[in-house]
Amino acid sequence: MNSNRIAYTGFVAFVSVVLTLLVVNMVQSRTESQPADDGVNADSDTNGDGETVYRLDQVAEHNSASSCWKVIEGVVYDLTEYLPNHPTEEETFTRWCGKEATSAWQDKGNGRPHSPRAAARLESYRIGVIEGSESASASVEPEPASASATADTVDGRSGQMMLALAPGNYLDGTYRGNFIDRGQIQVSLQFRLENGHIEAMSYRHLFYGDKNYLTMDEGAELYPVLRQYQQITERLEGAPLTAIFRLYQPGEVVDDIDGYSGATLRGAKVLSAFRDGLNRGVYSW
Repeated sequence: MNSNRIAYTGFVAFVSVVLTLLVVNMVQSRTESQPADDGVNADSDTNGDGETVYRLDQVAEHNSASSCWKVIEGVVYDLTEYLPNHPTEEETFTRWCGKEATSAWQDKGNGRPHSPRAAARLESYRIGVIEGSESASASVEPEPASASATADTVDGRSGQMMLALAPGNYLDGTYRGNFIDRGQIQVSLQFRLENGHIEAMSYRHLFYGDKNYLTMDEGAELYPVLRQYQQITERLEGAPLTAIFRLYQPGEVVDDIDGYSGATLRGAKVLSAFRDGLNRGVYSW
């Protein structure tokens, strides 16, 4: 009898040890599977829209190129990934990291705000709102959808001109055109038409006075002007031919880089060169 009682007691003890080990193992596994708190959302709440609400002191911790947050009109943006793509020097961009940057957004030089295109791009970096802000549920107003959908219809006359540029009115092929002022070629470009879309657009000549933009170094004073010309090619590439009429409103195509505001004039020059090329006809197949 005593031997049976001893055996039974030993069995119960064995089972207790096994169950204890199982419980400890489960708790340990659950703890390890939980993501580590990196402090990004520490002590942060959410608002009625489900967005994270940050305090200014939390934003202030992200004040460098490696982690750059900015507050613009009550909204918090993590702009770290965008930094390499910003057209200004890094120092110009990072001086507002970790800060309330609405004033810099609304006035990037000489009282000029950022463009609707920039506002639409900014929205993709939104991560939350700032605590106590009256604009906490709002955002920087992007370009309205209707503006994108009707970008080619600048005015009543544009509709008539676009009709002339409808697919089928111009043959597929390579075109070359120039803008000439006072006997000097200022803009010479080349592009291909493929199914009514602009492809392989490039500049053959970019001059103003004695300045050759195509040979200009990045550090040159007028290099931002070249960047505006380059943006035109980047943003018209693959677009339908009618998109050239966006150049009547160059703010939809060109960013005002580093305080240069001649986008309107340059847009008109490129548009004239396009029309010249179309009037000349196919240069090569």
